[in-house]
Amino acid sequence: MYETDSPSFLEIPGSLVEQMLQKTNEIGNILQSSVQDINRKRGKFRLQLEQIGLLDNDSKFRNLKPLLSGGVDGAYAVDRLLGTDLLFAAAVGVEGINKLENGKRIAPDHDVFVNPEKHNPENMIAARAIMVEMETKLAANSQYDIVYLDGSLTTALIHMYKAINFIDNLNSKSSDKIRQDFKDFLISYKKILEFKDANKYYLGIPKYTSRNDIGKSLHWPDSYDDRAILTLILDPGEFTRPKLFTSEEGWHVRLPYEDDELRCLMDQVISGIKNLAVIYYKPHSWCPALRIEMPSAIARDETKLDTILTNVKSQCQTPSIMEPFPLYMADRIAKHMAPAIPAYKQIIMKQMIQLDDNNEKDIFFLMHSYRTDGG
Repeated sequence: MYETDSPSFLEIPGSLVEQMLQKTNEIGNILQSSVQDINRKRGKFRLQLEQIGLLDNDSKFRNLKPLLSGGVDGAYAVDRLLGTDLLFAAAVGVEGINKLENGKRIAPDHDVFVNPEKHNPENMIAARAIMVEMETKLAANSQYDIVYLDGSLTTALIHMYKAINFIDNLNSKSSDKIRQDFKDFLISYKKILEFKDANKYYLGIPKYTSRNDIGKSLHWPDSYDDRAILTLILDPGEFTRPKLFTSEEGWHVRLPYEDDELRCLMDQVISGIKNLAVIYYKPHSWCPALRIEMPSAIARDETKLDTILTNVKSQCQTPSIMEPFPLYMADRIAKHMAPAIPAYKQIIMKQMIQLDDNNEKDIFFLMHSYRTDGG
């Protein structure tokens, strides 16, 4: 057995660890070759960006008045019990690094859904959809001037499409909640996408993306996404000019039930989706290139673009945190949800046993968890 500080290897047979470790050199060489290939072509890639007017830098930014910023993230989990599935979904809004007036802070905002449901392999879709609805409403109604959302601004619609297919013939509390909250979800989503409030900015910042909107037009290698390449070729302070990225994609109306008002709202949401713009910005040497999605109304206005990039730079001040600070904090809070489920179930079990101590063994069996999945 190889000695390791990671407890993850302790439960794995030694022969399997040996086999895994034999692959490390091969994998390392593949990844190193990829990095070297991009670095060799760095000058060519940068020249292409300059020739089409996409490459810019933040040296022209002015010291604008700092705005209040916050991040919104969510989490969901399904605990597979013996007799049922326990669904969890939560959303949280957290303040960023802000210059406080009179020492006043905005308390974290949050919402949560917990409910037992009949066993169904698609319950993960329902839990995620409820999380998305809560995240969207929380973001749209937040008190922050600049709201960072964890993920693409298109993600909410994609996940809701999946949920609508799933709940079509389902009668459960989770499916009822998705239907009941769908109108408010669309109203909130429309608010985020349309940028009607000139003093409120909504930015989608996905950690992971496979999009290559820039690379595809410039014939960059298909094996790399834009963010990976731009992280290596952009200098600190550089960004790509705004570019529409969803206008040619096939978005369509899909509703949980037929309703003229919902259809109108969905049409407006799709119109907003088709007018989303993206930039990549490398605020500091210690940051990767951040993918920043925004309504085109922001992207077209140089003052507004200046405002958001100045704020992004101010929220990426810590080298150990490779994303805007409010998203980092919201993500940390959200990720503590699934680990808290065992303690939550213990409280439920104790309450059940107090009401019926003659069936303590049966209650224990019913509350036994086989697996917890989540995101």
